[in-house]
Amino acid sequence: MLKIGSQTSGWYNVNDPDGSFAFIKSCGFDAVDFNIDIFIPVNDMAKKQEKGPYHSFFDKSVEELLDYFAPVKAAAEKHGITVCQMHGPDKLWFPDRDELNDYLIDVFEKCFAVCAYMDCPAIVVHPVQRPTKKEDWDVNMAAYQRLIPAAKKYGVKICLENLFVHRHMMPMEAPCSDAAEACLYVDTLNEIAGEEVFGFCFDVGHANLLGRKIGEFIRVLGKRLTILHIHDNDGRYDEHSLPYTGVCDWGGNRTCDWDGFVEALKEIGYRGALCFEVFRLNVYLPRRVWPETMKLVSAIGRYWSDRIEGIEA
Repeated sequence: MLKIGSQTSGWYNVNDPDGSFAFIKSCGFDAVDFNIDIFIPVNDMAKKQEKGPYHSFFDKSVEELLDYFAPVKAAAEKHGITVCQMHGPDKLWFPDRDELNDYLIDVFEKCFAVCAYMDCPAIVVHPVQRPTKKEDWDVNMAAYQRLIPAAKKYGVKICLENLFVHRHMMPMEAPCSDAAEACLYVDTLNEIAGEEVFGFCFDVGHANLLGRKIGEFIRVLGKRLTILHIHDNDGRYDEHSLPYTGVCDWGGNRTCDWDGFVEALKEIGYRGALCFEVFRLNVYLPRRVWPETMKLVSAIGRYWSDRIEGIEA
């Protein structure tokens, strides 16, 4: 059976790891995507600290960080929850900010150390977007290569993600939003690393915004597909909503092809977690209905897992 996971953002209480993991277990989940990115809002940090030293939660030493996350690890183990993936800080690189970029490399290395401590095999590190495709490639190749030694040291796989940007109120392409380009990034970086250090996080919602054929994208990724961000939207905004709730046209067609998604995962032999990123459910719905809402999310995951395993058509 595939593990069913949820991002921690939205329902996780940093002051109550035990209660948080007890809650998500009671909702039918056995894995989480731990949002370590909430500990360092790098965009805010970059804006507020354009001059002078850079300070954040990650000024702590590795030893201090592991002490901080010890209750998280203990709570996850107590409640039988696997940390199947992590979501790293949102930005890896800023133009003309060499000192800040050096600091962020150190931050990511510390995140990798936390991953290893929690037995988490993979972490999302977003690619950077620049004005042209060539600049995208050059900046990302240089930045990701700086992370290779730390990834090897801690045995953590770095996962790129298919992104998008909004321009003129419309979703537009960003690095790795094309399946062939995503494969080229992963394959080139692994060739440079000399081993399989890089993988891919397929974000279903992002692909849907750009009108990508979900099943085809997954088939092209094949074995490169390491982890998932599963959520729905109306094809215009990154809503992070529950699967099957994307706006339908008058013919009853949904914006996202969920049957194609499941069939493609089955076809490529995907064995990772089915990890949902539906945090807006916890933002917009009353706390009282969170248990029922999250149980519905995990039920969808179990249904898909059965189909992938061939237990249910």
